[in-house]
Amino acid sequence: MLRIEEAQHFAQRLGIVSVFSDKIVPSLATAIYTNDLPNQFEADQRVWDFAHSLMSEKKVYYGRLLKFRNTVISMKLLPCFVKINTIPDYKELYREGSLSKIAKSIMELLVKSEPLMTIQIKGRLRTYKKMHKKALENALKELQENFLICCSGKIAHCKCRWRFSLWTRTPKWIPDAVKSKAQQLSRKVAMRKIIEKFVYTTVLTSERTIARFFAWPLNEVKTVVKSMVEKELISYYYSKKELLLFKENM
Repeated sequence: MLRIEEAQHFAQRLGIVSVFSDKIVPSLATAIYTNDLPNQFEADQRVWDFAHSLMSEKKVYYGRLLKFRNTVISMKLLPCFVKINTIPDYKELYREGSLSKIAKSIMELLVKSEPLMTIQIKGRLRTYKKMHKKALENALKELQENFLICCSGKIAHCKCRWRFSLWTRTPKWIPDAVKSKAQQLSRKVAMRKIIEKFVYTTVLTSERTIARFFAWPLNEVKTVVKSMVEKELISYYYSKKELLLFKENM
């Protein structure tokens, strides 16, 4: 049976993993699932138990920072993401029309009292009490994708066996040491470190896949990759005129 220390090492060694299945990066679930559990529910619960411990003890970052993906990022790699993804002012985003009214209201709640479970947020948003569940979910995704909130852990609620996410503001959750390391990095170095780990984790990838996965400009990715190849940080070969990248060891 995988121990919590091994789960942490798994996330740290690979740098970027998903909680459950993902077509591009490995998942924590794949590493944790074993045959000693009676059913799929217990298997899923173990995954969330491990993820909860890692998040609540700030051993990994968890959130939807990479669009459309719930991602686990190692604390060693997190300074690179902090450097590239500047945490915006939610009020400014709202004034620009880049943040929904529901998302703004959630931020105002978290400023006053955090962390909060999803069910607590819905209960305190009096104006939106009758809103569709999907509207709240979309607002939470919106805030994660803007790097404004992240999951700080999961807790059991009442007698329900499922664990519920605790949401907090990203600037408050991120340790000062991570912020300090981020300030010392340049964008190019931060990208290089992320790409190097991503190439290692995915075993074999391409510049286009990297650009899509991180939502980075393809030309910028190509420039960084070129310098990495020249410095022999990653290796490559051509297949059907496409440049494929790999890294043997980290």
